[in-house]
Amino acid sequence: MTCISARVDQLPFQHGSDSKDTGLRSAYDAVIDHPLYPPRINYAKLDAENSRSSHIDGLPNGMITQAIHVSEDRDDRVDLMFFSDGYTIDEFDKFVSDVQYLKDDIISPNGSMGHVVDLLNIWATFIPSNQSGIGTHGRPLAGSPLGLYRPGSELRAVYVKHPKIARKVCKWFREGHADEAGCDQAILLGNDPLYGGLGGEFTIITASKLNGPQVLRHELGHSLISVGEEYDGGFVYSGVNAEKVEHLDNLKWRRYLSDPDDVRIEDARMAVQAYPWHDLDNGKYMATFTSANDPRNTTHTYSTALLRTSLSSIPDPSHIIYSLNDEPLDLSAYFPEDLKGSLDRRWLDISLLSGLKQGENRIEVHLRDIGKRARAGQGGKMITSLEIIEYGDQGRFNHTLGHIGAYPTFSMKGRMTLRPTNEQCLMRNVTHPRFCPVCVDALRESLQSKIARKKTKDNVDAIVL
Repeated sequence: MTCISARVDQLPFQHGSDSKDTGLRSAYDAVIDHPLYPPRINYAKLDAENSRSSHIDGLPNGMITQAIHVSEDRDDRVDLMFFSDGYTIDEFDKFVSDVQYLKDDIISPNGSMGHVVDLLNIWATFIPSNQSGIGTHGRPLAGSPLGLYRPGSELRAVYVKHPKIARKVCKWFREGHADEAGCDQAILLGNDPLYGGLGGEFTIITASKLNGPQVLRHELGHSLISVGEEYDGGFVYSGVNAEKVEHLDNLKWRRYLSDPDDVRIEDARMAVQAYPWHDLDNGKYMATFTSANDPRNTTHTYSTALLRTSLSSIPDPSHIIYSLNDEPLDLSAYFPEDLKGSLDRRWLDISLLSGLKQGENRIEVHLRDIGKRARAGQGGKMITSLEIIEYGDQGRFNHTLGHIGAYPTFSMKGRMTLRPTNEQCLMRNVTHPRFCPVCVDALRESLQSKIARKKTKDNVDAIVL
């Protein structure tokens, strides 16, 4: 057995990578990767650099389109179109059911897009595949029309082998060749029960009951709103939900501020952020890092912290031990009963009410005997991410739910930008089901603008004809 050990306070962030995924990035330089959430890909650049992209003439055979939610004519709404991949002809009903499940999540009254349901149409187009499922290790399954696949086996990104086909089919719907149905945003749904996805021109998700809705909400946020990331360790911090530190006195969201007369940067420090993607069957994972608590500074202390981590193939808290400075953490409250037994990827937000000790700290993660004996799911028994955020006390960090202010976000290079809320936005925390008020209003404005542009284009086309 081996142990992977890292000291992670020398650089702002460290992260592991799948070697096959790295090869794809170096080949195309078109993937904006992130080790925690689904990456994004520039398909136009990919097509330009990939001379071997498949040539297509016609549309895929056997397409069947079904209305899922229709509020108005396609020219008066933004049309979201789900396309199937990895569903055989006998799985048509499963595809429709999977789309209905995802639709119910995003446009329910309390869903992320429930407030703009009047501006959306949702459609589902079934394209039969020869085999059920999606590919792994860089190879799509034979006979899959869109060719969805994982670069490796890990529960991480899902890529599309045939983006030109997806683009052509969406354009065909968008140009009005299919009666009522339209396609302003293509969502490629892979028939796989576990986490995975991709953002960019297409929103790629899987049929994971746990993670499919979370990935869909987050990636549609990027596709439909001018927003950047809010989670730490990313690359792109721009749009309505991001601001430079030097603009603290003139924030983009100043009209939303809870206390406009007392605007400050909330005091939080990133103690550690690592993306080990380490298979715990190969040994324990250990990281050492330094707390922001400084014995020489007694006025700026950080008495509480949050440990945010993600795992895959760990079905029960009895299978794993997290120890902070040799003290085991109680994980029982962070494995909901309805998710126990799942081998899918999961996120744990563990409150550290006593914070970190001054100076050097150490965290260790390893399997218990029952975890070692358990069957490994796809990708292995992984610790995929680990971060600890320390919060300033004496009122220097506002934890109030719904508070809108200036919260720090740290990029992969350690650069700070600002965001509106602490953890109350799905662009920050993918397990949160809703947008913050800033993104809520931006989504409605964006959809209305898209509809106005569609109408303008239709009027111009009519004049030309």
